[in-house]
Amino acid sequence: EMIDQRIRKELSSIVGKKHVLFEPEDLVAYSYDGTFAEQRPDIVVQPDSTEQVSELMKLAWREEIPVIPRGMASGLAAASVPLDGGMVLDTCRMNRIIEIDEINFTTTVQAGVITQTLADTVAKKGLFYPPDPSSIKQSTLGGNAACNAGGPRCLKYGVTSDYVMGLTVVLADGRILKSGGKAIKNVTGYNLTQLFVGSEGTLGVITELVLKLIPLPKAARTAKAIFPKLVDASKCVNKILSAGITPATIELMDETTIHLYHRGGHAPGSATGCGSHATHRG
Repeated sequence: EMIDQRIRKELSSIVGKKHVLFEPEDLVAYSYDGTFAEQRPDIVVQPDSTEQVSELMKLAWREEIPVIPRGMASGLAAASVPLDGGMVLDTCRMNRIIEIDEINFTTTVQAGVITQTLADTVAKKGLFYPPDPSSIKQSTLGGNAACNAGGPRCLKYGVTSDYVMGLTVVLADGRILKSGGKAIKNVTGYNLTQLFVGSEGTLGVITELVLKLIPLPKAARTAKAIFPKLVDASKCVNKILSAGITPATIELMDETTIHLYHRGGHAPGSATGCGSHATHRG
């Protein structure tokens, strides 16, 4: 057995007994993500700090136990699904917004903070965190960084990597690495921060992030246009961007998508064919 009673006891001494899961009914919930991949881990641990993650990784390194970092498992890359047992490191207890720096337009967060929670919190201070993956109400910021998540607003604002200024990462042997920070101009040495963004948990466990914020746009307007042909809608997108107008999002829906939308109980539009709508913020 890869993880015996001795190791369970040591894990419990790090994170507490109730945060070490090994019963089959508990492990099933950690055996899948947003894909069709499925494999049950041998054990699940739920740390609440970088220091606890470091101790867990040291133990796993010593005992040669595979580690699978996991946020809310909303991803479509199977990055949080075990290959063959091992230890799932659940970051969801690491859910503190450590700091919102209104002077420097940054926020420092633990990896388990839900993306929508951060967006709502900074909005109350007149600030805006633009990345909007489709899983925004469920996914964690650590998971967003690990998968370099993006959403419809990437057209104007970019994706997660454009907002990660610094990271705290625990390496495979338990060493703690800090990279980047609040400085906009950071040109010293290798860009380790961006190396870890998009690495899907293969290089280390992201435990804290320093993220860039921008002023909250004062207004938002949405427009819809109906086109007889898909190619006409596509050409319109090019003309909008060529005119120097960059909407926050542009979504194009073909006829099949529109019909499915109507079948879902939504009111049909006044015309058929292809539709496109754009939202412009600030």
